[in-house]
Amino acid sequence: MLREKVYEIIDSERAYQDKLPKIRTDGRKHTVGEFLIMMQHYMNRAVEHWTLTPSDAMALDDIRKIAGICVKCMEEHGANPRQE
Repeated sequence: MLREKVYEIIDSERAYQDKLPKIRTDGRKHTVGEFLIMMQHYMNRAVEHWTLTPSDAMALDDIRKIAGICVKCMEEHGANPRQE
């Protein structure tokens, strides 16, 4: 899959996350630590899905969610550019 397509998929996940109702989110800015906990939760789910199912599909769904959470964290807290 081309990188541009991957970024398009991550962007669609972020759009989905932004549309979640308040009942699913508290609407506040989360700390970096809270984002790490969310990422860990979905990482644990991805491992479980990969372990218990005969295909990668469910784990890849979780990985897409993790990527969206990572992007949201950087949107709220910034990102350090890679030092060459």
